[in-house]
Amino acid sequence: MAKDEDRAPLKTTTQKVQLEKLKLDVNNVRFQHISGLMTDKKMEEMIWDEKDTSSLCEQIQAAKGLYEQPIINSDYVVLEGNRRIVCLRHLQKKARAGELPGISKNQFDTVICKQIPNETSVVKVALYLAAIHIRGKKPWPVFNRAKRISQLHRDYNFSYDRLSEILGMGKITVIRLVSVYEQTERYRDRYSDDKDWYHKFTYFDELYKKRGLQEFRKRQENLDKFADWIHEGKFSDVRDVRSLDKILADEDARRAFENKNSTEAMRLLEEKDPTLKSREFRQINKTIKMLSSFPRKELIKTVKDPSRIKILEKLKEEVDLLLHDVKSLEKEDDHGK
Repeated sequence: MAKDEDRAPLKTTTQKVQLEKLKLDVNNVRFQHISGLMTDKKMEEMIWDEKDTSSLCEQIQAAKGLYEQPIINSDYVVLEGNRRIVCLRHLQKKARAGELPGISKNQFDTVICKQIPNETSVVKVALYLAAIHIRGKKPWPVFNRAKRISQLHRDYNFSYDRLSEILGMGKITVIRLVSVYEQTERYRDRYSDDKDWYHKFTYFDELYKKRGLQEFRKRQENLDKFADWIHEGKFSDVRDVRSLDKILADEDARRAFENKNSTEAMRLLEEKDPTLKSREFRQINKTIKMLSSFPRKELIKTVKDPSRIKILEKLKEEVDLLLHDVKSLEKEDDHGK
């Protein structure tokens, strides 16, 4: 349960620490989806392989140190700044080997850190890191943000309203991220054979973003069915989820989806509705909808305005010409056969 003191500003002390003394954090959100033992060496290898690590390393080398101090606990575990520490380890090896001209061999041996007092509660630390990586300038990937928000809500009993206030996020977004993460975890538990389960987060995220699937989401039975569809490979791409409401609303498309996949279902839908695939027909459809609800006051103005009538006559002329061209092409096609 979160207490009032957990919401107070976090106090830290500045410490100069030997680089070798610092330990990477096995509880870092980037490792939470990985099962099995995570050694410091394994964590370092994984962070070094991340796409932004090498560019950060170049920045640190150019500056001959860190611009921002890592945050550590009393056991010298790096709570914030694991990537920076990995970069320093890499640079330290190169400096000691004399591979960095103009940089002394002991340049990266010590690190100025912010140390959190031993008595600091787990909740306060979680809130502090959430503020940095959810509300702050260094956002985590959305999966990691959702995990931390879900943890604060589920494990530490923060209400949606309080999380919205603390993290500077809309309440609807907070609720969505908690729901999406919980369904992703449920998928993981249902399909333990899927080692990439955390990548399915984006599918559930698209499901919860789609307004047309609100009724579908209300029943856990449907959510489990959606999980089955993901595992069975019914979606060729996460973006296919955005069309699921249309697929489920059409009996033929739904049957094709359940028997085959979303690609086949969309093929059937596109045959019935060209606006799904054609930008031009989408525009025509918008024009039809506009004309069908044409305001009476505009009709009244048109009666006595020749310029308006001329535009409408031009519209009719263009439609007639378009239909004429279509019929001509149809006749040519028939003769060709």
